Amino acid sequence: MKRKLLIGLALLLIFIGINVAFINNLKNLPYANYYILLLAINIDLLALVVVTSIVLRKLIKVYLGRRRNILRRKLANILFLYLFIPLLLLNVVSIVVVLQSTKTYLSSKTRALSASAERVYKNLYESELSRIERFKSISYALLRANQFDELNRIKEIESIIRVPKCDFDVSEGEFNYTLCIKLDDAGYKVVVSKDLSLIRDVSEFGELALDVRAFVKTRDIITGIFVFFIVLVSLITLLATVWLSMLVARHISEPIERLSDKAMRIARGNLDVEVTEEKTGDEIEELSRAFIKMKGNLKRIYEELRRERDLLGRLLDTLPVGVLFVSSKGEMRSNSTFVELFGKDIDIEETLKRIREDKNFRLEHIKGIDGDIYLVEDISSIVLAERFKTWQEAVKRIAHEIKNPLTPIKLNLERLNKYAQRGDFSDEKFVELTKLILKEIDRISELINQFKHLSPSRELKLEEVSLKNLLLDVQKLYASAGINIKVNGEKRVKGDVALLKEVFYNLINNSLEWGADEITINIREDSLDYIDNGKGIPQEETENVFIPYYSSNPKGMGLGLAVVKKVIEDHGWSIRTLPSEKGAHFLIEFKSRN
Repeated sequence: MKRKLLIGLALLLIFIGINVAFINNLKNLPYANYYILLLAINIDLLALVVVTSIVLRKLIKVYLGRRRNILRRKLANILFLYLFIPLLLLNVVSIVVVLQSTKTYLSSKTRALSASAERVYKNLYESELSRIERFKSISYALLRANQFDELNRIKEIESIIRVPKCDFDVSEGEFNYTLCIKLDDAGYKVVVSKDLSLIRDVSEFGELALDVRAFVKTRDIITGIFVFFIVLVSLITLLATVWLSMLVARHISEPIERLSDKAMRIARGNLDVEVTEEKTGDEIEELSRAFIKMKGNLKRIYEELRRERDLLGRLLDTLPVGVLFVSSKGEMRSNSTFVELFGKDIDIEETLKRIREDKNFRLEHIKGIDGDIYLVEDISSIVLAERFKTWQEAVKRIAHEIKNPLTPIKLNLERLNKYAQRGDFSDEKFVELTKLILKEIDRISELINQFKHLSPSRELKLEEVSLKNLLLDVQKLYASAGINIKVNGEKRVKGDVALLKEVFYNLINNSLEWGADEITINIREDSLDYIDNGKGIPQEETENVFIPYYSSNPKGMGLGLAVVKKVIEDHGWSIRTLPSEKGAHFLIEFKSRN
């Protein structure tokens, strides 16, 4: 409200200022009707303000409103420019012609004519005054000489009146002048007739001079009124042009806008939208027919794709392989097998990392255009079968290892029995045979003790120990074995010193068995890397190396790494093999991964 009041006050002040300026120019017009002219000017100004406001409102609404109907706005702009620019040029030329015409018509010659007329009028008036002065001098001289008859004979003298007193000089009447002649003893009024024809011509000439002068002075006012009128007509033309442009543009663009709206709804998935054919009789009608045909084709294709998608979905759900699709936008879709294996709401990166690290799953990655496809196969049954097969081999080997010493024991006992039956039994033979039997029994006992290490019965004797110092102690025992052991880093842990040394004894012995001559041990805050330059572990054997009595080395028993894994897990840690281009690589993590 306050803003509108300020705008109204500003318009009122502008109105008053313009009126004052016009009054200052109009006051020099001797016969102008100020009120009528001022009313006309104010009406022009009011109309100009109203039309300007309407035009500005329309332009703001059209060009600064909501960004809709862009095609209609473009068409309206083109039509507006085609229509208004010629009219604008015509109005500008009209204003220039009017200004130049008034300047030419009321040029310096017209101003000079006005000035000359004023000078002639002034000279004639002064000539009349000098004529009166001459009559006054003649009358005074003749009256003083008492020559009344001579004075009466003058044609211009109408009468001579004696008066006791005369207190004026010259008195002008409608048709004559009265001269006051003062003598010593009395006064006389001498009436002199006017030259009426000369006075009439002088008066008309003077009025003409004044009119020309006033006309010259009001040139700017007349020009301004005419310019006001042209500007008013221009604004009305502008308003009509905008309205006509919008009308024509709407007539052209409305069918296209309706088709565009239907296209947007179809793009959002609504293929049941009703599209009516536009009856315009031109290319727009052809466009609408093509659009209706395209919509029918899209609906048919969409139905076929939906049926194929449902069929593909049912096929994927029946597959025993988990299928995960991750789009380029991060959206995730999976089949029922994948959901059964890992759940529905999962962290994609964490789940894929877990799948890659879990040997019970086989992961295949297919790179697509719109995203990535992951095929996850549960091979736990295959791994279990392989492990069962490995255990079978281990049990056979254990049985074989136990059977080997039992055979000589049986043979030696049979020999003792024969010697006893024959009575051919000497102390030397008895000692010899018992030594052989005890040797094989010790061999069986050693085999059993190694197997017992897989599940130690005693509790861990935990104490704080420096891993670096422990490894340096182990390093000293292998100083003469021809192997270079490097220890990097430091960490203090709580562990059983004897069992931890046994862990590294087994690891180093395993490296020596496979021909390593250099071992690097890197100690970090949360893990330990054991790396050698030996033969290494094949990728397919990484899960089997920790199985008891599994060994690809003919000289090994397959218990060393099994003991290592058991001791590490008893400490709450974990151990696993990592891929390595050369040699074996074991990773001990101090915080268990399980």
